[in-house]
Amino acid sequence: MTEDERIAALFAAPERVPDEAFVARIGRAVLAEQRMAGARRALWRRFAIESVASGAIMAAFYLLWRMSPELTLEQMPIAPTAAAVLVLFLWLGVELRPAAIGK
Repeated sequence: MTEDERIAALFAAPERVPDEAFVARIGRAVLAEQRMAGARRALWRRFAIESVASGAIMAAFYLLWRMSPELTLEQMPIAPTAAAVLVLFLWLGVELRPAAIGK
């Protein structure tokens, strides 16, 4: 055995068996990240839907207000209480829609 071969043998990494616990831990981390990415996408999609629905409700109230600018809110054909109930029902419909389809 030459001097170079002996030095190479001294500095060579020992043979190790694969670390199964580490591999399993990394696999679980990858799976958790994939699930979180799916949850993030669903959250952003739901946020967009609720934002559009809220914008539609605000636009409807703005159009009702602009129908007759000289009328105050109390003089409008729709009472403020009825309008508030309408907003609550619309919000409830938007909020419960994903629950109805099992998401």
